[in-house]
Amino acid sequence: MNRQKRPLSTSEQRIMQLLIQGQTNKAIAMALNLTTGSVETSLHRIYAKLGVDNRVRAALVYLQLTNPSQPLPARENGSPA
Repeated sequence: MNRQKRPLSTSEQRIMQLLIQGQTNKAIAMALNLTTGSVETSLHRIYAKLGVDNRVRAALVYLQLTNPSQPLPARENGSPA
């Protein structure tokens, strides 16, 4: 099942690449020559597109979308992601 409502833009994909490397919003902003506010706004937009509410779930869903052969891990309560 594809949870993504709309595809991520190129700039959103760049942000996600840094996010999955564990970078902070400030580090992402510095790397992409953006303000931290712009990064935060972009992340909220990304979360909406991916149907998640935090950066960890965003990273997991993004990785699964870019590599569909890897299943998402189950949530802590045992239900699928």
